[in-house]
Parts: sequence; C-alpha cells; structure tokens
Amino acid sequence: EFSDQALRVIALSYKVIDTEKENYDKEDLENGLLFLGLVGMIDPPRTEVREAIEKCKTAGIKIIIITGDNPQTAQAIAKATGVVEGDSCVAVTGKELNAMGDELKEVLGQSEVIFARTTPEHKMRIVTALREMDEVVAVTGDGVNDAPALKAADIGVAMGVSGTDVAKEATDMILVDDNFASIVNAIEEGRAVFANIRKF
Repeated sequence: EFSDQALRVIALSYKVIDTEKENYDKEDLENGLLFLGLVGMIDPPRTEVREAIEKCKTAGIKIIIITGDNPQTAQAIAKATGVVEGDSCVAVTGKELNAMGDELKEVLGQSEVIFARTTPEHKMRIVTALREMDEVVAVTGDGVNDAPALKAADIGVAMGVSGTDVAKEATDMILVDDNFASIVNAIEEGRAVFANIRKF
C-alpha cells in the first residue's frame, strides 16, 4: 500500500547486544532482530514537473524512468508526474531485463515503459539499445552508479546540487538547479535557435 502511494519503504528492527563483546559476526548481528514497523518516505515531485512532462509529450520527447525503486513505487511516481497515464504502462524489473535479448528493443518501442530494481549495468544496456534504435538519448543522474550511462548517452545531464563529482565529470551538462523543468526549457530554447538558423 505504501509503494502504491509512491512511498519508499524501509523496515525497522532492533536487537539487544552485549556491549562488552568486541568482535561481532555479521550473520549473528543480522539474526534474531525484533521487527518494529515500516516507514514510508517520499521526496515529492516539484509542482512544475507535471507541466514540463506535458511539454515533453507535446514536443515528441519520450521519458523512460529507470530506477532502483520497486515497480509499484516507480509506477506510482510515474503516474503522479504524468509520465504514464492509465494502466497501459509496461514495468520491467532488472531480473526480467536480464532474461531479455532482442525483445528489449520491442519493450523500448512501447509508448509507456519504466524500469525498476535496476543496476548500473541495466542502465547502460538500456541506453545502448536506444542508441542502436537511432534514438537521441539524454540521461539524467546524480550518483556514481549513473556515470557509465551518463557517459554513454548522446547527452549526459548531471545534477549540480545533489550530484556526485563522478557523475558531474561523466556528463556533457550540469543542471545547476536539479530541476527537470530546466532541461525542458533548454530543449525549447535550443529548438527555437535551431529553427531560426534554418530560416536564416
């Protein structure tokens, strides 16, 4: 239920240990824990994101979410932001992606697709497949694990505020305000400049 509300879920537990003991076996520490409960956390999307995503759709830009979150959380976030509408979205887990061959390109051809429980290798594979399909690929990311996909994309966009140095060094562009809407505004500006050059 938490996941369906776009919440990231963490289970909490504890164990009483002997503080006199100096060395602990990891397995011993992780067994016999007492379950306390679940915590649901959310980093709510900015208010301007939904409008930016609508602009993307109007401009023929397809957005694909690739996340380490579980599929329910990913789908709930995708619906809340307008990336997907209705229940037609294809949700692929990293495990399912491992079993795919050429079908990955068929999945990427769907109008609405998200990838959940992914690793850096999965992100890289998705970017590579999209480029093989002659798509122009932009990737956003902030962590060390995003660096390979950021580097492999036609344009990598790192987060300037929350991004790691590794992510920033792997990219073509750094987003100083960490705001998705800024990417959409940049595309709009770029297309206007390109159109003016062609007219001239």
